[in-house]
Amino acid sequence: MSAIQLTAQLRQLLDRGYSIDDVRNLVAVPHEVLEQAIREHRLQEHNRRHDRLLQGQADFAMRLGSRG
Repeated sequence: MSAIQLTAQLRQLLDRGYSIDDVRNLVAVPHEVLEQAIREHRLQEHNRRHDRLLQGQADFAMRLGSRG
């Protein structure tokens, strides 16, 4: 299995709610592949939080605009 496929499968485990420690202990893969999956997962989570923040700001601005 390629490193890309392994990374995708590891990210799926993380996305399903497994902790980073769980994935480290459950799966025997090369360290670099595991760390890449963790980096990608953290980046995805960061982007989701940022998107929610922007959506909240946009919703607030829309509510303010509809009052005037």
